[in-house]
Amino acid sequence: MLLKSTKILTLALITTLFTTTSGQAQGGEAAFVKGSKTIAVSLGFGVDYGYGTFYGGKYVNLPAVAVTYDQGVFENVGPGTIGIGGVVGFKNSYYRYNVDRDKNGNIINESYKDNYSNFIIGLRGTYHLTLLKDKNNKFDPYAGITVGVRIFNHKYNNPYYNNAFDNYNNVNPIAGAFIGAKYNFTKGFGAFAEVGYDISLLRIGLNFNF
Repeated sequence: MLLKSTKILTLALITTLFTTTSGQAQGGEAAFVKGSKTIAVSLGFGVDYGYGTFYGGKYVNLPAVAVTYDQGVFENVGPGTIGIGGVVGFKNSYYRYNVDRDKNGNIINESYKDNYSNFIIGLRGTYHLTLLKDKNNKFDPYAGITVGVRIFNHKYNNPYYNNAFDNYNNVNPIAGAFIGAKYNFTKGFGAFAEVGYDISLLRIGLNFNF
């Protein structure tokens, strides 16, 4: 249910931001400078927190959904601009069990599952290289760091077992680094990719500039 709600909210955010930024996309500077603001929506891949190794082939590892914000704060810092922002992300994973019964009237192939959800919230600092902004201000390469927390929740819904000790949650600190690049098709809209660690190792998505 939480994953479905996240997808609905993400779609609504994309629609709203696209409507807003389409009116701003009339050319002009797209380089990341002081005062620039970017909201990005992405799908992430590559982090399973070890569940896949433990459960093998029946483990289902869904892509992470994330929303990031970045704002230019200090420009002309060497050949670039320093940005400060944040990230909110969600990742869901589960392992489905099948229960086979015997020939004496027991149910065959009844299923239940372990569900693992990870929610992160963190601060991001970025450094955007602006050396080429006069020649190609559509391309925005950058690198950065993330610090924050990961909220983990485990739910075990086996109807034949006392789940009291298997439904739990905890909070863990996270820290990571990443590199990435945006390509702005217009002043207000573009696409991006990042490689690094927070709730995923690879992230691809759309960015909206304002």
